[in-house]
Amino acid sequence: DGAVGWVTLRDADGDSAASPSKQVYICKSTIAMTDSFDISNTKVLRKVDVGEALEVIGGQERTDETMSIKRLQFRALRDGKEGWVTLTGNQGTTYVELSDCHFVADKALALRAGAARDAEALQQVTAGEVLAGLEPPKEVRPAQRLGARARALEDGKVGWIVFAPGPKAPIKPWKTKYVCKASVDITATLALRPDAAAVRRAEVGEAFNVAEGPAVDKVSGRRRVCLATAEDGVVGWATLRAEDGTPFLETA
Repeated sequence: DGAVGWVTLRDADGDSAASPSKQVYICKSTIAMTDSFDISNTKVLRKVDVGEALEVIGGQERTDETMSIKRLQFRALRDGKEGWVTLTGNQGTTYVELSDCHFVADKALALRAGAARDAEALQQVTAGEVLAGLEPPKEVRPAQRLGARARALEDGKVGWIVFAPGPKAPIKPWKTKYVCKASVDITATLALRPDAAAVRRAEVGEAFNVAEGPAVDKVSGRRRVCLATAEDGVVGWATLRAEDGTPFLETA
């Protein structure tokens, strides 16, 4: 029906969904299509052009011993014309050969809008249907994913995190050093109660080592970290981000 799209020839498990056709040939050098096998007593039906596709209708190829040529009966996919065509001449010239760009669906499969396996399905291809490749087949690998088995520090639950690598990865290696990005109070305990007094204030550009955490404060619902400096040792707990997401502290 002329629909254009992508199909899977072989899936990730190695199972074939579509195989190279053994019934479609491609013209490699202009040759005549005739009405009978005997080339000495035949009528030319028309010329077969280079690149034209022909479908086998006559079974096995036959050899004309007198002319030392091989011929096969075809139907032209372009106009449905049927006749005999010489495969190879007596001087070794190849006129038509088995196509490397036509495939037969081994089972029902989807014709998709893109090469990805989850691309939109345009229509279903039925088993036995012939497909013409518009470009050479290519291997399409799924997007790379990384997996990490992790334990949540907040509730101790263990599981797997699967994500795409790169600069926008949703997780990154934990670091033990933080830098103050916006001035924030440091208190003596994790719980940030309304009456909690500040031990001191972290100033922009100040660097800290992590002594404990990060952990979620059940009182304020904020994620906080226990900070220390080389000069003072453990200093206290500070909130990592403001309610609007503005960072107070970020990993160095």
